[in-house]
Amino acid sequence: MSKIQRALDWILPMLKERGIPFYVTGGFAAHLYGASRIVNDIDIDVPADRIDSFVEAVNAFIESPPQYYQDSTWNMYGATLNFEGQLIDLTSDANPRVHNKDTGEWDVLEMNFDDVVWMQAYGHQIPVQNPRDLMSYKLKIRYDEEKHLADVEAVRVYLAGRAEGKRTC
Repeated sequence: MSKIQRALDWILPMLKERGIPFYVTGGFAAHLYGASRIVNDIDIDVPADRIDSFVEAVNAFIESPPQYYQDSTWNMYGATLNFEGQLIDLTSDANPRVHNKDTGEWDVLEMNFDDVVWMQAYGHQIPVQNPRDLMSYKLKIRYDEEKHLADVEAVRVYLAGRAEGKRTC
């Protein structure tokens, strides 16, 4: 069983049992849409009013505690967990911003927990960030241009397959 599988088997039931809205995003979402690159971490967005209490429940797995984090790409509130070597980044909808590589501005990162695509993967029904929102996000950040553009292309292929009525997941 892969590290991703074990981590999902651990965290998804806890999120669901607690009734916490969430969806996966980032490279893992791109992977579910068909990107072939290696998944480094599992990115999960959760509401701001739920992140701290959830992280308290998984205290033994905290790699980076809940805090505002800013670097050259992100400005957001989140935490990082480490479950058996698999990193899981939890980010909240508390005014998240991403640095837009094209404009040089800090853009608001919209998180919509109701507009997701449900996918069957790794033995779970997983809510995945809307593909158009994921593409927009990936096109803005592009700190690793080759990787992010490959993710965007995989999502485009997924959307094209849906438009043609093909089953892609």
